[in-house]
Amino acid sequence: MNEDEVAVSFSKSFIREKVSFPSGDGTSYERYVIEMPDEEGDHHEIRRTFTVPVSYLHTDRKYEYIKYTYLKKDRLYRVMRALYDSDYRTRRVESDEQMTGKQIADVFERYRDRRRKELEAKLTAEEKGEK
Repeated sequence: MNEDEVAVSFSKSFIREKVSFPSGDGTSYERYVIEMPDEEGDHHEIRRTFTVPVSYLHTDRKYEYIKYTYLKKDRLYRVMRALYDSDYRTRRVESDEQMTGKQIADVFERYRDRRRKELEAKLTAEEKGEK
């Protein structure tokens, strides 16, 4: 990882699908669609997503269900809330915005922190004999 990159790690369950996009020379290239976790108090039916080239997605050596990618910290990435209907080849876009790689990584980090706190609170309550 370079100084101008940030690592984004997530569970395999955050990978929505692999899509092919046509390129200018008549070939196509494939990218993974990665779902982003909802922020606290921000629950939508359609989750935010961003894409990464297939070759940029890696598997953690210790845990096979953990995937990661490197994003440029200051580069803007397209983040969308959209539903794609493969039968009719249509897409309904709810929102389309741009976020830096650092902002995307921060969303995943806040999600992990929130999950960790919830688990710790649950364990503490069980230790006290509460439910």
